[in-house]
Amino acid sequence: MYTVKLENEYLRGAIWVLGEDGITAEGKLPLVENDLQVLEINEEVAEMYDSYFEFDSHGQGCWFNEEQRKADREKMLSLLATLRARLDEINDGSFAVVDYETPYLLAL
Repeated sequence: MYTVKLENEYLRGAIWVLGEDGITAEGKLPLVENDLQVLEINEEVAEMYDSYFEFDSHGQGCWFNEEQRKADREKMLSLLATLRARLDEINDGSFAVVDYETPYLLAL
């Protein structure tokens, strides 16, 4: 069984497909990786998350705008809820969803 992990990373978005061994298994779960709704939501999540990284800003080579992340928290939580709902809808039993991002955001 595959695991779909939700956890944001720069230039990637929130979706990680992992094999039974916990190693990234990109291209192995087309049900998720080719779903247009999943892709669209993940792209929106990725664009929002990536916007928090500012380069050559605040005297640093790369600065993370935590205040903007906090300001966008409710929107990001809504997007993640929509993403989880879509994953639940298309799940044929071949994968489990583990959401690391929502608990992190709720704790902000």
